[in-house]
Amino acid sequence: MLELHDREWNEFYLRDIFPDIQRGKRLKNADHIQGKTPYVSSSAINNGVDAFIGNDDKVRKYKECLTLANSGSVGKTFYHSYEFIASDHVTSLKSDRLNKYSYLFIATIVQRLEEKYSFNREINDVRINKEKIVLPVDESGTPDYDFMEQYIKEREQQIVQKYIEYTGKNIQFGGGETSAVEGKGMERILPT
Repeated sequence: MLELHDREWNEFYLRDIFPDIQRGKRLKNADHIQGKTPYVSSSAINNGVDAFIGNDDKVRKYKECLTLANSGSVGKTFYHSYEFIASDHVTSLKSDRLNKYSYLFIATIVQRLEEKYSFNREINDVRINKEKIVLPVDESGTPDYDFMEQYIKEREQQIVQKYIEYTGKNIQFGGGETSAVEGKGMERILPT
């Protein structure tokens, strides 16, 4: 099992990890056109998805990247594998060297910026370019993306295994369980 404390770690500028850093574009609520494309803003819930819109003009679309909230829920960081439109309240962090798993690993580290910033001290473009994060490194001192990927895959497998064990113990006979309250061995189907 891979462990975080077994690795060497080093500091890296965000701009060195993510060669493509770009803030989304302002789009007032009144200008939203109803649609199916996720609109990512600085919300702390739903992966930052604030609405679904159909705008194509004067917007910035991204895919396969992280978003970092600049304002509002400052520091919230989410991974997006799907195409979305970004508001000016988030910055896209993209690198062709990363995949789903290494993005998820790095997202948890980038999100630590929320401890440094607040509603009154937002993350602007100048501050992003000065920010550093700490990542595990390989023997040559470069970010160990393979380790990050394998680490997240292991954790994902552990969660899946726990879920399988839980459902195997708690779901019987088509989703029902015997309720002590109902007594007399009557089957109760959950939920109703």
